[in-house]
Amino acid sequence: MNTTLTPPVLPHQGPVSGTRAPIDTPAVESLLRDLLIALGEDPTRPGLAETPARVARFYTEFLGHEAGTTDTTFEYQAEGEGCVAVGGIRTASLCEHHLLPFTVEAVIAYAPADRVLGLSKLVRIANRHSHKLQLQERLGAEIAEDVARLTGSKQVAVWMVGNHSCMVARGVRAHGSRTATEYLLKPLAADTAAVERLRRVAVLAGGAR
Repeated sequence: MNTTLTPPVLPHQGPVSGTRAPIDTPAVESLLRDLLIALGEDPTRPGLAETPARVARFYTEFLGHEAGTTDTTFEYQAEGEGCVAVGGIRTASLCEHHLLPFTVEAVIAYAPADRVLGLSKLVRIANRHSHKLQLQERLGAEIAEDVARLTGSKQVAVWMVGNHSCMVARGVRAHGSRTATEYLLKPLAADTAAVERLRRVAVLAGGAR
């Protein structure tokens, strides 16, 4: 007799991975008022009376940010080897471990296949993936995968240098520390010559030194 037990199917309790449910701004405001009380503060005193509503609006605006169109591409044909890099891309995100802000400066580089992205779209792609609860390591990966999907390129790299409040305001309190990350699309990672080509053009754009 088969004694294997099949676990019950539980009702879904939240958004599917990779998606986020709509923000309940009034609920966030109420929770923030409760948080102030739990922290020993009086949420009705001058200076704090509007704080729950203000912070709730911040979360709604930041997490609900619409980056705009990112899929504008143009036909590209060339005989030689081409590379594109946009550096100095500054964006902000929220650390998903502590809900504290971090900022990054990124350079995105890729070798076009038969299409190139509008240059501003690289900035919009970075903003689209940064305006959520995030990790710097995953942010670079999501940007690279999006560029690859839109351009058809198998040679995409993202370099980032970040400043994290969770490293400064808590724990080791490492003032002045910076976090550098590199993400290479998997087909690119095995091609050292292609990586070096992208790195050279990334340096010209102000990153990946």
